[in-house]
Amino acid sequence: MTEETHTTRRGLLRLTGAAAATTALSGVVGASPGGGVGPGFRVQGRERKQVKIRPDAVTVRTRKTSPALKERYGYEKGTVSKTETYERPKPQTDDLPQRDTRTIGRKWDTEIATADEWKAAFSGGAGAATEATAYSTGASYRESDYAHGVFEYEETDGLYEKTAPMNVVSPESMSGVVSTLTSNGYTNIVVQYDRHGFNTDTWQFETQHDSAATGTFGFLGRQHAKFWEFGGYTSCSAHTDSSVPHEAISHEEAEQHIEGVFDDASGWYGWDDYYDLNNGSYLDHDGSATGLF
Repeated sequence: MTEETHTTRRGLLRLTGAAAATTALSGVVGASPGGGVGPGFRVQGRERKQVKIRPDAVTVRTRKTSPALKERYGYEKGTVSKTETYERPKPQTDDLPQRDTRTIGRKWDTEIATADEWKAAFSGGAGAATEATAYSTGASYRESDYAHGVFEYEETDGLYEKTAPMNVVSPESMSGVVSTLTSNGYTNIVVQYDRHGFNTDTWQFETQHDSAATGTFGFLGRQHAKFWEFGGYTSCSAHTDSSVPHEAISHEEAEQHIEGVFDDASGWYGWDDYYDLNNGSYLDHDGSATGLF
């Protein structure tokens, strides 16, 4: 596909997405003229995560609450929630207790919206970004400004929450990147939370296309990377996991670990902070992505 054809296709998808999203946005708090989206994307509230460890499985229940969700979408008590369960194939050797219940409560300060609201913001281009920067922690809503992914999103009850930055990008194929990792201490058999990237070729949110980690379960922590391939690039969101319930504790450490693998791999090299993505300051992320070539 030539660059001209690719750009034309992307433009058509963008226009189609904008038309559909404009209808969906009418009456939504925070909607602004011209396809841009106002401060309604930002919500503040509380997040509660309960982890039940049992001999056969680990169950993680997440509940997020904000008055803004009730105002915008009519959700009862302003709450979104979900439950995820992971089997324990070898409970005697996975370093977890046989039974335990752990609860984490914390402030919730994030950007969250429906798929159509995000698409309208992406379609708005530079005009939407002007308003967005006033309340967006320095990040841009314009996934469409880049051929590769910029952020990772979590889907809960039909809403997409921006949760992590893409911090590794390569113009090489995803299969080549993942196979290099799996040849150097990683596995692509990974038990994980599903996350989404916004594919600007299909104009849709899509779950990770592939994954690699330094352990299938990583009960005591691991290096973990999720991949998407579109726009002629491989996009990666990489982080260091804590032990169960697998909270990201560093993006920079995982990014450097992957860069080191490719520096040492024959025919590859990693270039620290090659891509300036301006995608926020999540944990220790510096807004740039390592390039793999």
